[in-house]
Amino acid sequence: MIFSNTSNLSKEEIKTLIDKELAKNPEDVDTDYIDLCFELMSICEKSENNVVSIKPRYIKKPIMVAAVIMVLCISLISVSAIYFNIPEKIAQLINGNAELQYPMEKADTTADGYALLETDLAKELESFGITPVTFPETLVGKNCEITKIENVTIDETISLDADIYFIYNGFEGNITITQFKPYDAITGIGSVNDIRGGEMININGMDVLLFEREGDCIIKYTDDLTTYRIFLNCDFETAKEFTKTIK
Repeated sequence: MIFSNTSNLSKEEIKTLIDKELAKNPEDVDTDYIDLCFELMSICEKSENNVVSIKPRYIKKPIMVAAVIMVLCISLISVSAIYFNIPEKIAQLINGNAELQYPMEKADTTADGYALLETDLAKELESFGITPVTFPETLVGKNCEITKIENVTIDETISLDADIYFIYNGFEGNITITQFKPYDAITGIGSVNDIRGGEMININGMDVLLFEREGDCIIKYTDDLTTYRIFLNCDFETAKEFTKTIK
């Protein structure tokens, strides 16, 4: 099997390579080569354009197989593509999942201010006992419609809880706010599963964590005893712009 200097192989083309190998006499079939082709097919399925690029410089199959192994390792890194620009002391990437250790002692978790306390949303949350609050100003802007606000507190001796459902520029989302009592420290491990990337930005004095997943984004931050988890069914850049309006 010979590749050009740079080959972009689709899933169908890799299937053709497998079929050609299987068409040989049984004693001539290279099972290692076939296994590698199946690995490449798996990478294609995970890539955005269902194509994997390889750059082997060899012609003989035994050496070419070694080249494919090298490409396979590179592809697994680039396709599973997990850009993770969050300090390890704040969140760790483990098997495609982000794990956060509470309390987040190494992160900035105190808001610089509360500029939105006079909004109807903040006042309704205050009626639940949840105050002060800091959330994206976009949430109360003209491009966002709040569809439901629920007081979901189960045990007010531990925490006060609220869920806010909204539609932002056509994207559905929700915010879960949990305000713990002073004697109930925020402890434990939180996780965001199956992420494609993660980034930390400092907004209103707080370290805000943004996680991209397949088709949606998760935003998490903490202000003193209050934790926020925002779900947005949108692309990463839209979620980032939404997040930047936290006040």
